[in-house]
Amino acid sequence: MRDFLPKLEAAFDAADIACVLIAAPEGCTDEALSAIADPLIEAVQRRDAAALLDGRPELAKQLNADGAHLDLRVRDTDSALRAYRHARKILGADAVVGVLCAAERHAAMEIAEADADYIGFDLAAPETENVIAWWGEVMTVPCVAFGAIDPSLGKALARSGADFLAPEPSIWRDSDPVDAVRKLADHR
Repeated sequence: MRDFLPKLEAAFDAADIACVLIAAPEGCTDEALSAIADPLIEAVQRRDAAALLDGRPELAKQLNADGAHLDLRVRDTDSALRAYRHARKILGADAVVGVLCAAERHAAMEIAEADADYIGFDLAAPETENVIAWWGEVMTVPCVAFGAIDPSLGKALARSGADFLAPEPSIWRDSDPVDAVRKLADHR
């Protein structure tokens, strides 16, 4: 963590970052995630950005994060809506609750209409770029492109309708992660 916070601070100085998604390492307990997330939430909020916890709305509320990010790609629409509504009930109307959906228009529209703050699509699915372009034309809920994004792809996604880019966490393992974030942020 001590090595990561300076990189995060430098990235904020280098780029306009709206949100930081704090994801737990696999098998991470709430207690361990709290220890990781607490200083990150504080650092992100100091920069007037949103700190979201990945998949744990109860813990997000407990830690005073700005909200939660839900990965609902593998659920049917009814299950996804129940999970979204559960998180919204826990976090309240003022919190950010964003949802990563399968690149399937109907489910994403249903969740957006339930007042999700953003809908995300994973670039690993082959049809995602087309769904993002369609979303940008017909929907007003912000769209986030998640995945392996280089500056060239970032520009294309922004032109086609992605409102935000969420690069892979591996960006922080780049030889110069701050420069990688800077180049990606220059996508417009």
